[in-house]
Amino acid sequence: MIWLTLAFGSALFLGVYDICKKNAVSGNAVWPVLLICSLTNVFLLSLFGIPEISSLKDHLTLLVKAAIVTTSWGFTYNAIAKLPISITSPIRASAPIFTIFMATAFMGERPQILQWIGIAVCLVGYFLFSSASKKESGSYWKNPFVICMFVGTFLGSCSGVYDKFLLQNLDYDPLVLQFWFNVYMSCVQALILLFYWFPRRQKMPFRFRPIMLFVGVFLLIADRLYFLSLHEENALVSIVTIIRRSSVLIAFMAGLFLFKESKSKRKWLALFVVLLGLSFIALGNI
Repeated sequence: MIWLTLAFGSALFLGVYDICKKNAVSGNAVWPVLLICSLTNVFLLSLFGIPEISSLKDHLTLLVKAAIVTTSWGFTYNAIAKLPISITSPIRASAPIFTIFMATAFMGERPQILQWIGIAVCLVGYFLFSSASKKESGSYWKNPFVICMFVGTFLGSCSGVYDKFLLQNLDYDPLVLQFWFNVYMSCVQALILLFYWFPRRQKMPFRFRPIMLFVGVFLLIADRLYFLSLHEENALVSIVTIIRRSSVLIAFMAGLFLFKESKSKRKWLALFVVLLGLSFIALGNI
């Protein structure tokens, strides 16, 4: 199945993207980084030829996509700037749980018993993360940035289900979707930058780092493979999301060894439990 191969490729580049993103936003203003990432995507995608859309309905449809992703990024990037990547990446990996619920409710996908077991196992894993991470982030569930990460992850799952609707139900071309929602994201982020960040720039200073350009490059590749995967007729968004979020392995290991974050045994156990839960979810689709 070509869509499975594309999904695994997306996961690989998404893991590298998470590492670059952590370097870009740590101790930095978030919204300028988001805008640079989106503009990088628009510029590189335009090299393939700018796809045209003419109807107002199409523009509004993709504007909704841009609004969902921008809001999701606003929550997750702020959380990533304040929390260790070994905490944020596993939370981000909870996306398949939300996606399965929404795909069941709105897209007609039906989880198997193993998938429901996997959801329960994942929840145990996040409880273990909560207790392992108290020393790093304070009271886990009372930490606003942990909550931001979960909210951003939920919105990201909404975006994934919406992607399936656009690519399979409305038959949008993947390049059209990727290019235009990045255009609209750039517009929305520019407005936020102008009216929210710029008046507060002294309290939230921005420092340009070359790695910010790589954030956009790796996200572009990861999203391109993701959209192509989801565009395949038989692709299931629940499976694609599960595979895509296996990127947590790359980001988690980078947090422990590259960023020198805590290597507690409970955190390793929590990661194993989350991956076990995701494995059950994946097995339910075989």
